[in-house]
Amino acid sequence: MLSTNPPLLPVSLLVAHGGALTGHWEFDLAIALVFFAIISYSFLLPADAPRGFGRAVIYGITVVCFIGALVLAVMGFRSVALGQ
Repeated sequence: MLSTNPPLLPVSLLVAHGGALTGHWEFDLAIALVFFAIISYSFLLPADAPRGFGRAVIYGITVVCFIGALVLAVMGFRSVALGQ
């Protein structure tokens, strides 16, 4: 006797949005953007960090990545709340 369990339905194997880490692509991308914000900000920590325009560019990249992560997190929570 092989098994007494019924076979799995194909619908039960679907992931919510197809994200690799959390199951939702919004949360996966938000985690990646926070990681990129931390990496870009780390370029300002050494003693020989850029001054002037270079520093402003690094701050800009950090802020854009962080705001993008917040927007994607809100989109992810919205999709979870709506049950999508």
